[in-house]
Amino acid sequence: MTAEPVVDAHLHLWDRTSFRYPWLADPGGAGLPDTYLPADWRRDAGPVDVAETVHVQAELDHADDPVRETAWLASLAARGAVPGVCVGYADLRAPDLDAVLDRHQRYPLFRGIRQQAWYDPASTRADQPRDNLLADARWVRGLDRLAARGLTFDLQVWPYQLARASEIFRDRPELTVVVEHTGLPVDPDPESRAQWRTGLRRFAEQVPRSVLKISALGLVSPDWDMRVLAPLVHEAIALFGPDRCMFGSNFPVDATTISYPALWQRYRSMTAGYSEAERAQLLRGTARRVYRTAGTG
Repeated sequence: MTAEPVVDAHLHLWDRTSFRYPWLADPGGAGLPDTYLPADWRRDAGPVDVAETVHVQAELDHADDPVRETAWLASLAARGAVPGVCVGYADLRAPDLDAVLDRHQRYPLFRGIRQQAWYDPASTRADQPRDNLLADARWVRGLDRLAARGLTFDLQVWPYQLARASEIFRDRPELTVVVEHTGLPVDPDPESRAQWRTGLRRFAEQVPRSVLKISALGLVSPDWDMRVLAPLVHEAIALFGPDRCMFGSNFPVDATTISYPALWQRYRSMTAGYSEAERAQLLRGTARRVYRTAGTG
């Protein structure tokens, strides 16, 4: 199997000398660097042939102006090729949402929004919302503002939330939604896995413009055991189809569990049984189409 070029559909950069990232001070940020810049990513990427990158907002302090991150990324991109495009942050409930989106869209690399919705009422983590966004009518109306502008939405929810989320996005067929992190099948409990399976199936069947981002597999198996991961990934791809799935590194977060070259070798191994055309969609094509990156093949 040749090492085809890839599009990394989920990369983070950050700089704690310029911005505050409350979640990095949580236990979830343990072991992560204070800064992660393009040069750090290039060092980690090493020999991997990465054609394009998609930066996903890195959870700056929500009290800060979210457009500052997009402006910073644009300044980095102007000095090199990373990042290629970005998914920014906005609070979809905010009364000034349109003004924030206007300012984001001044930057050509901006493609859409992620507002994390993985609500757990028992959690005290800084990167998890204190409110159930899926139950907030203001948040749901905010999705309509993204659709009106042709922007994407990256959705990060727990398996138990997938059923409700699929109802929300089913009613917005014009909005492209990217289900992040493989739908987070982190709990091996049969009930949780059943919710994950049913939720992904509903998304695939009821939301035609939904796609699945296979990423953050270190949360499922910290040692990246292929006996655990490969069946889940193959099941997810079967539900959505290769032309509606993409891969992301989730670096540097997943750097605590695996190296960048080894991560992409795992992904390539998982795609070995697919046709050349299907592999091209999984490793490049879907991400290029959804996030409108520079590549075409």
